[in-house]
Amino acid sequence: MQDARTPVVLLTGFLGSGKTTLLNAWLRSPKLGDAAVIVNEFGDIGIDSDLIAASDDRTVELTTGCLCCTVSGDLVETLRDLYARRLRGEVKHFNRVVIETTGLADPIPVLQTLMAFPVAREYRLARVVTAVEAPQGGTTLDRYRESVRQVAVADEIVVTKLDLVRSGAETLECRLREMNPGARLWRATLADTPDLVDAFTSDAHDLKSGTTAVDAWLNDAKLEGGSHDHAPASHGNHHHPHHHEDVTTFSLTFDEPLHWEHVSAWLDALVIAHGEDLLRVKGIFEIVGRDEPIVLQAVQKLFHPPFALEAWPQDRRASRVVFITRGISESFAREVLDTLRKRTPRQLEMAK
Repeated sequence: MQDARTPVVLLTGFLGSGKTTLLNAWLRSPKLGDAAVIVNEFGDIGIDSDLIAASDDRTVELTTGCLCCTVSGDLVETLRDLYARRLRGEVKHFNRVVIETTGLADPIPVLQTLMAFPVAREYRLARVVTAVEAPQGGTTLDRYRESVRQVAVADEIVVTKLDLVRSGAETLECRLREMNPGARLWRATLADTPDLVDAFTSDAHDLKSGTTAVDAWLNDAKLEGGSHDHAPASHGNHHHPHHHEDVTTFSLTFDEPLHWEHVSAWLDALVIAHGEDLLRVKGIFEIVGRDEPIVLQAVQKLFHPPFALEAWPQDRRASRVVFITRGISESFAREVLDTLRKRTPRQLEMAK
């Protein structure tokens, strides 16, 4: 079935990263005509008067059709109010939401808000887009943990202000790829902004996008280390981990179906042991007794409710899961699952 919840894109980046410049460019695109954009202050994004079609105290409707609103109280309150106003017809209908965070924001609590009730009843996390400025990006990563986390949890990373540097951009890009090899890397200058609007709804839940959406969401091919593990199926095929800063990123693939009891117990065990260090987990699973793939994602100790897709992408029936962690090793994750798979699903159920 189609997931009817409204997809949410989180736009993050440290102070001076250029994310507001990116958002300004995207607001001019008719492709965002079906979106609601949540910002902290209207003044921060400097909406041109010629773009404003209508406005009130809380919202501004642009001539492109895009709806902008400010955070009222907290994010939960803002999202619930926006949903209620849409139901009552007080604002134009929107099919997706873009949230711009403050530059100092740790993205983890924001992601947890989006994945927890009551927000998760009506909204679902689609993608995380992170802006990193070329001139000072490396220094920012050295000094601020929040910036490291912003990069670590990203699906898309935009390197901005490339026209302001003569050297060092390649070094920064290599560093970003090491920190999060599963993210897609984009380049931006003041005159040339990459068009990511189409990617804003390219997540595993967007069944209309099919295979491309699922593969882009996982993007686990970039985690391959150039070799293939031919270990027994109980170990799964794995891609080599990438380490940078305090972030470890790796992907596991299992060619045989897994019992849901094993998957559930596995992830529960990882949460109990190292929940705070699970920065982000996202995967698609082939479950014994189920024809359709099951999608699951998590941020630290909070797991989004599992969701079934209608069909497998390209009929590739294999479980694939990407881990972005703080210091959790691939070998530890595999060892925990291997240990649990020695017990039958019934034994695991009885142990609860």
